[in-house]
Amino acid sequence: MNFSGIPLSIDPETAVTDTEKILLANLHEGLVAWDNGILVPAAARSLEISGDGLVYTFHLREGFWSNGDPVTAYDFHSTWRRLLAPVSKFQYGFLFDIILNARAYRNGELGSFAEVGIRVLDERTLQVELAEPAGHFLALLTLPQFFPVHSLFNTTLSREERSAYLPGFCSNGSHCIKEWESRDYAVLAPNPHYTRDRVHLEKVKITFLAPAAAISLYGAGLLDLMEEPPLSELSKYGSDLVQAPTGGTGYLYLNLRRPPLNNPLVREALALAIDREYIVEKVMGLNGIPATGLISPGIPDGITGQDFRSTGGDLVPAMDIGKAQALLARAGYPGEDGFPPLELVAVEGEASEAIARVIAEMWEINLGVTARVKVLTWPEYEELCTTGRFYTARAGWISDYPDPAAFLNIFSSGAYENFSAYRNKEYDHWLQRAQESTEVRERMEICQALERMAMNDWPVIPVYFTAKPYLVSGELQELKFSPQGYPLFNTARWK
Repeated sequence: MNFSGIPLSIDPETAVTDTEKILLANLHEGLVAWDNGILVPAAARSLEISGDGLVYTFHLREGFWSNGDPVTAYDFHSTWRRLLAPVSKFQYGFLFDIILNARAYRNGELGSFAEVGIRVLDERTLQVELAEPAGHFLALLTLPQFFPVHSLFNTTLSREERSAYLPGFCSNGSHCIKEWESRDYAVLAPNPHYTRDRVHLEKVKITFLAPAAAISLYGAGLLDLMEEPPLSELSKYGSDLVQAPTGGTGYLYLNLRRPPLNNPLVREALALAIDREYIVEKVMGLNGIPATGLISPGIPDGITGQDFRSTGGDLVPAMDIGKAQALLARAGYPGEDGFPPLELVAVEGEASEAIARVIAEMWEINLGVTARVKVLTWPEYEELCTTGRFYTARAGWISDYPDPAAFLNIFSSGAYENFSAYRNKEYDHWLQRAQESTEVRERMEICQALERMAMNDWPVIPVYFTAKPYLVSGELQELKFSPQGYPLFNTARWK
């Protein structure tokens, strides 16, 4: 297999690149995991949730590190304590903020970690207390940032020593490191002490080459998986292409405070005048999929095991110029008469600018609407959007965690990212209900209703979903991907 980034760290504190997170996802295992779209206990054997949804008690299974040491609640506690320390370089501390006093501790406002809602009740029992109910908490725990590191490595090694692979490094997931040449390759082997799944891949060699170099090895049959294949070579291997969703949606904010965008007929007309297939083909390439809703594919529904996008259905219609023109006429703008010029702001960057300009051209050609593209630096863009001094703005959102709430929270009335100024009391009520519920079916049904509600009002226009392209040979079977688009080796097998 080949991943194009060179891993500089395999420690949750300093791992930031996709290659590093892919390694973490296959070497370590969290308290819970996705199993065919359903959240199941992993390092935990079972869990209990208090009636108020604030206290989660995890009972660990009899698990072992790859060196034979038992996995204990102290491993999770010491890892999370290290990551949240004010001196830590951990970039994802905000993900822990839902835990009682975690934010105050990592900001240096709390002197003792004992006041943080992470407690060891005994060697195999970990208890977590939240600051407020959060139905998405278990989904958070599937992220590599919440995976444990052996207590020995948390307490006796420096940050630099933990970042590098060292003799004695051990993991608690399906695989462990057998060989490591950090700038050239790594060899993974089954963890001899792993018992949750039967591991079929006896040896996984991973190289770290640029795609232009890796494609020749793939063509020669020396690689069974590579990421980011060159477009110029796709005609040879198109049947092997897999576009793994990465939990992101690209869209346009529509400022509901400014006429004529305060008219839902106008907003829908603008949405129907966009050819998403063309934008993905000409601008996004293999890194995009035409959007059919607000919430990206790849996020499990947690009920049936299916994808939330599949069960939620298509909520963004394909381009329909005739209907778009009719909607604009109903809104009081027949033909090209009277519609004021729009300004479409975009953050500087090749893809961002290109998407904005293509959409502006589509509105001009299909509706006769003039839209001027204004390219800004991020601080300039943020200032315009937060003060409401814009008409439309190209944007994108990568979910922080694999749950619909990561998208739906954007449109609550008080959300910072709600640049559209969308206000809907019913939406806010049901969003709060979803936040508080720990019953999976109820939460997902509410989330599906919330997405339909938002898309009926068109505060944003979804354009594309983000994806990471891979070539996967027919020799590698039953390979699954995480909601972040990371290939997972625990159930894969050779043909």
